[in-house]
Amino acid sequence: PSHPPFSMDAPLVLDNVSDRPALLDQLTHGYCPRGCRRAASIVISVAFVLPMVYALVFLFAIPLIHRFSERAQHEIPVGPVSPVDFKPWFPVDNPGQWALLVGLGLACLFNALVAGSTFILFMRRRLQQCCGCTPRHLRGDLERHLLETPVAVVVPCYLPNEQTIIWDTINHILHRLVHDGPLTLHIVYNTPTDLPIEQALHEWARTQEGVPPGRRLNVLKVEGSTSKAENLNAAFADIDDPVTAIYDADHHPDPKSLAILLRKLQAKGVDCVQGSTYIRNTGAGFMSRVIDAEFFVTYFIYFMSLQFIARTAFFGGSNALWRTAALRGEKFEKRMQTEDIDFATRQLLKDKSIRFCPEARSGELAPSSFRALYKQRLRWAMGWEQVTLCHIGSVWRSNVGCSKKLGLTYLLPMRWLLAALSMVGAIITPILTLFYQPLQWPLALDFLFTLGFLESSLIVACTLLESIYHEGFIQCIFVTAFMLCSPLYLLIQVTLLITSLTRIAQGKTGQWVVTSRSGGAQPPPTLSQAERMDAGAPSDARASDRDSSQLDNHPRPVDDTILASSRARGNGNGSLRRLPIMLAGLERYVGSDYDPNSHVVPALGSMRHTY
Repeated sequence: PSHPPFSMDAPLVLDNVSDRPALLDQLTHGYCPRGCRRAASIVISVAFVLPMVYALVFLFAIPLIHRFSERAQHEIPVGPVSPVDFKPWFPVDNPGQWALLVGLGLACLFNALVAGSTFILFMRRRLQQCCGCTPRHLRGDLERHLLETPVAVVVPCYLPNEQTIIWDTINHILHRLVHDGPLTLHIVYNTPTDLPIEQALHEWARTQEGVPPGRRLNVLKVEGSTSKAENLNAAFADIDDPVTAIYDADHHPDPKSLAILLRKLQAKGVDCVQGSTYIRNTGAGFMSRVIDAEFFVTYFIYFMSLQFIARTAFFGGSNALWRTAALRGEKFEKRMQTEDIDFATRQLLKDKSIRFCPEARSGELAPSSFRALYKQRLRWAMGWEQVTLCHIGSVWRSNVGCSKKLGLTYLLPMRWLLAALSMVGAIITPILTLFYQPLQWPLALDFLFTLGFLESSLIVACTLLESIYHEGFIQCIFVTAFMLCSPLYLLIQVTLLITSLTRIAQGKTGQWVVTSRSGGAQPPPTLSQAERMDAGAPSDARASDRDSSQLDNHPRPVDDTILASSRARGNGNGSLRRLPIMLAGLERYVGSDYDPNSHVVPALGSMRHTY
């Protein structure tokens, strides 16, 4: 095989599990050594915990006690008291303030769960690195039978939309995904009309030309299919391998991600392990950077906190590894907008277990436009509401344990309560502070507002410090901006939730639609072109062999992509038009990108995340 051999003597550690160079890697112009990360973890742990304890005690707790004591001495009379005398403490005769008090109290309760779990998980990772401990699913103790087990990789595809990207995905999985055992790649597709690429794909599967030893390509056309769910159902009927990995057609998993998923599957003894996703064409524009920041916060912070609280995770549709035995006899429901969430919920109700593993990362393409992004997110929102309304009554009637019932309740119907409480804590209360100073509020409201601000600050601090271990300098800036703009993001999510519930009530859910992706505009190659491809080279490394007209539509180094997109928008002087160019220049001063397998540092300013 063209990929480097992977054995039990070469442990997967946190230092080198991803293709994406983090800020620590950029500062050292190479993968940050394990000792460097250990030192950074020690410094961050000490510099983070001690100031936080100081702030809690001397800047929050003691001043708050003094302030409340002073207000109580001046405002609450001594001697016999009536309920009205407690007005400085509680909003006795104000229904609006009582409603705000209940909302803020519940918001602080759930926010404390998220902040506490985020802090515990963050400190656990840092202490593991300080002590040189590696999580079990990243160690080199994978059992031989699992290391060499046959793996089926399923890629569902809708060819009219994804014919321009499927070829690169096939080459990436066959030649760059690390696994020592047999690997069979199943391309299952549907198309309403015959396309020239179909003949090339089937001919390639027949001849196996250029496929590495131990790997096999299988192509299946699903006649009559109109959805991803039907494609997956057809693929599972022909799979006999013990484990099955699922990727979308635009996904390029990191080389070691499959090995990490296998190890997590063994270490936790679960039925499914769900990896994380990032945007691999961040140079396509401002929107792709924002989505990438959202994915990092979602997978590394909120989903891990969700798993810590609910004691369960869910299947996200791509970059996941299943035990094939758990898939046998099961069907994806094509009428659901998010067939993956529905499938995961039904499996959880059958007492199957799912875990998150954000270290196993896979890059996907950003939606091609804001309109495509809106349609995608509205489909996701409607899918979650469909699943919640469909299964809300069966959660407590199922035969699973109480902890899983509570987890599913937190995962499904409680989302509505959490959305409402988040609006109270993150949007309504800050707006009220513009008109009424917290010092004029009853003491209980003042206390809850201060406590909620402290909890949110803890989440933001943990997120920003976690990002330097996984994201580059520019993306750390976008993660910071994303966290600071979280009330706006929350408002958008609540709007999508209300819109989706309205459309479901009106019966206007529509049909399943494939998201249009950016960065995949090159025409599909013919079979002769495929035979001439260098089997061991990454897909973007072969872009230089294409003619210039094809290259103009393909993801290119960041400077060319950003300048081209800027020229396409015109030569205006707006700050938003200059922002991508300024970011490209800023990135030159931080570090460069490199091939993790070559240990050679390329020129400054070269493109990242283009595998």
